[in-house]
Amino acid sequence: MDPTASDADLIAAARGGNLTAFGGLVIRYQAGIRACLAMRLANPHEAEDLAQEVFLTAFRRLDAFDTAQPPGPWLRGIAFNLLRNHLKKHRPLAVGGAVELEQLINQRMTERYAPVQESSMMGALQLCLQKLSLPERDLLHRRYHDETPVQDLAKTAGRGTSAITMQLHRLRQALATCIRTRLSTAP
Repeated sequence: MDPTASDADLIAAARGGNLTAFGGLVIRYQAGIRACLAMRLANPHEAEDLAQEVFLTAFRRLDAFDTAQPPGPWLRGIAFNLLRNHLKKHRPLAVGGAVELEQLINQRMTERYAPVQESSMMGALQLCLQKLSLPERDLLHRRYHDETPVQDLAKTAGRGTSAITMQLHRLRQALATCIRTRLSTAP
């Protein structure tokens, strides 16, 4: 491999079956691709495996590559697609359905909370809800009482889904803290 050869020349030679030319491309771009993946994955071995898969995929798709473009962005695009698929494939799945989950929750509730405690908690919840602003109470009501999907809440509010999700999380935390405080100071 000629180290002064252009990327386009290496790709043309690799398209002609010259594996050494393709090896030259791998040498030029492997560090960047590995770094790109390693920054996004906790396991360095997974990043290494995906980086190898990037170059295998690129080799199989050399005919589709536009030599007028630099190969770096093309290789990173392949890397991001493989990474996205990898993360989808290895995403933890919820165990059990809604019925099983409801049974577990109900069992824990009866073990943990007596009717008197539940009444105190509901009273504390009502008082803590009153401390929230009207728009915050409305958001909680629409999400948890009306079961409005977060995407619909975001669209109605003209905000991003992640912003609504974070606001709901913070409101739940504030309510939990308020309820714990009220219950710990109750006679």
